[in-house]
Amino acid sequence: MPEDAVGEQGVTRCVICRGHDLFVRKDFPQRLGVAIVVVGSIASCYAWYRHQLFLTFGILFITAAIDVLLYLLVRDAIVCYRCGAHYRGFDDDESHTEFNLEVHERYRQEAARQEANANSGGVDPDQNLSPRI
Repeated sequence: MPEDAVGEQGVTRCVICRGHDLFVRKDFPQRLGVAIVVVGSIASCYAWYRHQLFLTFGILFITAAIDVLLYLLVRDAIVCYRCGAHYRGFDDDESHTEFNLEVHERYRQEAARQEANANSGGVDPDQNLSPRI
């Protein structure tokens, strides 16, 4: 493990890929969160169809309350943009930011270029190979 990866400030860089770009997210499965919202929405639509107004809004309120409760109870995890490694149990001291789509896209494009380069036999796809006349 790199000596400067984990220090007094917490995780400063990824232990696996040694990347410095890390972000903070809730340590909760996103699919489960979406499933809770979808089930609540379908149940409230069914109650609305049955003309049960109070039940409809009750279901929506309970779904929102579950979402807020999970948000407050679930701890944060630090995630590496490059390799996706999760680091749990570290208190974030505001040194890491929330997810940034621009940084994520940069690493996604880098991985796509490396894969294309490996599949093309080592030729850089950005390199212009047309003959000069």
